[in-house]
Amino acid sequence: MTFRQCSVIKHIPDVAKGFNDTQEFKELSQRVSDIRTRLAHERQSRKKNDDVVNKSGDNCLTQTQTIGRSFNAIFYRLERRTVSEMENSKTLLRNKIQADVDQIDDVTEKLNMLTDALKDGSDTNEALSYIGFSKCDELIFNAQILLEKNAKNDDFKMTFQHFKGVTEYLSSLEMLGEVICEGGEKPLPRPDHVFEVEKHVLHNVKVADDKHTCWITGICRLANGEFLLSDRENSKLKLLNSSYHVLSTSDVPDNPRDVCSTGQREAAVTVNDTKDRHEILLVRVKAGKIEQMKTIKCQHTCGGLAYHGGHLYVAARTALHVYNMAGGQGRQLYSDEKVGITVNRCAVSPDGSRIYITNYSYHQLITLNKDGTTLSTLTHPELQYPSSPHVTPHGHVFVTCDVLYTVVQVTEKNNQQTVTTLAGEKNGLTTPYSLCFSSNSSLLVGQLDDDNIVELKLK
Repeated sequence: MTFRQCSVIKHIPDVAKGFNDTQEFKELSQRVSDIRTRLAHERQSRKKNDDVVNKSGDNCLTQTQTIGRSFNAIFYRLERRTVSEMENSKTLLRNKIQADVDQIDDVTEKLNMLTDALKDGSDTNEALSYIGFSKCDELIFNAQILLEKNAKNDDFKMTFQHFKGVTEYLSSLEMLGEVICEGGEKPLPRPDHVFEVEKHVLHNVKVADDKHTCWITGICRLANGEFLLSDRENSKLKLLNSSYHVLSTSDVPDNPRDVCSTGQREAAVTVNDTKDRHEILLVRVKAGKIEQMKTIKCQHTCGGLAYHGGHLYVAARTALHVYNMAGGQGRQLYSDEKVGITVNRCAVSPDGSRIYITNYSYHQLITLNKDGTTLSTLTHPELQYPSSPHVTPHGHVFVTCDVLYTVVQVTEKNNQQTVTTLAGEKNGLTTPYSLCFSSNSSLLVGQLDDDNIVELKLK
């Protein structure tokens, strides 16, 4: 585990001085009340859903038994397997629901305890008020994550679909039918699955005080389902909710190039101008606002950015540098000094074993191991002027090609890499540049010189 060094240490009594009079503390009671109401409603909804799962599961069992009576000994063998699968599925779904209920109860109980403690001691001890507020704020954040997660999950239930032509294929079947569990995010397919675009949706991210058309050079997803965007042309970070509406913005130095999540509430941003500003800006999202925390100065160009295991990977036109988040010390991991942009952007696989970089000038996707050794160099007619690589949590690899106005998917099977064009101009792409896998079925595309990000709904 990597710990970040503290730059300044302040005593809590000094930080908490006058805290009881702040608007944040005065609004705490209402915030707690609101989140408790939402938690109670979510708990009630989940308990009702449990009854639906139980009843629908029982109905599936009845259907199975009705069909079973019309078959012989072969059917009896299949029926036992099917019933077992149904019971296991029902138990799994009910356990998931109960886990949600337990989480809701746990957060609610902790909120109750903290608010009671604040009422008892907040009038006389501001330090305790500050500590209590901080803990309540963290619990409210965790509750919001829980509510966001549950909001994305449709109500669970079970249905049963028996296989057609049972009598003809009875001897070869393993079960009587398929148990379909509805609710929750659909699992992602294998990394070599080639996606298709089912439809696309445009989301406008321009705000009133933007002076220029947006250049969305980076997108990342935070733990609570919100998104952070870097708008290079307007020198802003933009915070979006899970429905892709802008919640707040924060001005940053000229030319924010990329952004990546570094924790539940934290992110890093590369900032680079044409003179001598080369920085990594560390920010935190709190109560719907973007707070700037720390700046790491660099001695090289700062472009593409990725994070894994306490390290930041920075693409610098002809080299890839890695920085330790704890100390901010950087080292060169890879370089290609040929003329042009040979290290444009970067991405890291979920397990950290592979690093993907785009060689913009020579139309290549380079794969490195964690030590910077080249594992493969991919060239392909559809991989022209590649900009941003992106890897999903399950290992799917996507790349933007801004000159061709496309997003391609790179798959690997039997050590062979294949490039497939996923989306293009017909899907609303103008100059696609940045990517973010927003869920198990959507890919967000940030664009240059365009006020819209594009949501590609995948299948």
